Amino acid sequence: MERTIAFKALVGSHNYNLNTPDSDKDYKVFVIPTFDDLYKGNRYSKSVVTDTHDYDYHDIRQLSNLFWRSNINFIEVLYSNEIIHSEDIKIKRHIEKIFKLKDEIVKMNLPYLFKACQGMNITKMKSLLKGTQGTKHLVEKYGYDTKAALHAYRVLDFIMRFADSEFKDFKQAIEYRDKARAFMIGIKNGAYSFSCFQDLIAAKLEAFEEYEQYYFSQQPQEFIKEELELITYELVRDSIKNHGDRERIYYGK
Repeated sequence: MERTIAFKALVGSHNYNLNTPDSDKDYKVFVIPTFDDLYKGNRYSKSVVTDTHDYDYHDIRQLSNLFWRSNINFIEVLYSNEIIHSEDIKIKRHIEKIFKLKDEIVKMNLPYLFKACQGMNITKMKSLLKGTQGTKHLVEKYGYDTKAALHAYRVLDFIMRFADSEFKDFKQAIEYRDKARAFMIGIKNGAYSFSCFQDLIAAKLEAFEEYEQYYFSQQPQEFIKEELELITYELVRDSIKNHGDRERIYYGK
């Protein structure tokens, strides 16, 4: 059974203003579970990759947990440059409620946000000399995976930029302009030798670690998560009810 899309949002390089002509467009897509999903306990997820677009599908019921775990790759949907809502007015109203909370959601678990970005940095650094199926050519050309290097540097930089805004400007913290953009694109394009990049990341890590106490001094706001869960509950409930009403009308019952 086809699932209803609650919303989809552009993420990745196009959302950070770090896209280059060869950059694919990446989307996070959140769908509403069907009755069968609810009955069988399924949590739908799927990835669809084309030559120009990548779609990452998730069950809308996962949203609150994904935000709570503070993975920047999911939180950024709240500040996407391109958000497409469901055409169903009731679903759209629930999604709009979620987006009205975005400034609170992005800082509801700041200790986790610090740890999540720290973990992403470690993961990316471990892959620099190996690359992936899509980045092995970069390792061959530059001696290391410059795309992973960009991500490793960016997540550290984000933590610092977001804190420097006193956690008030998430969009500014993920988006790059002018000289800052040129520097980041330089990393992606192999402007720095591997040894030079190692020096850059070492200096960045040293500065990054100075922000740890600031993040961990911020208390998690569980009431925001609870509010988000309530909105999601109401969204799913109304969607299932509306689907049942439409079926009864269709069958003349």
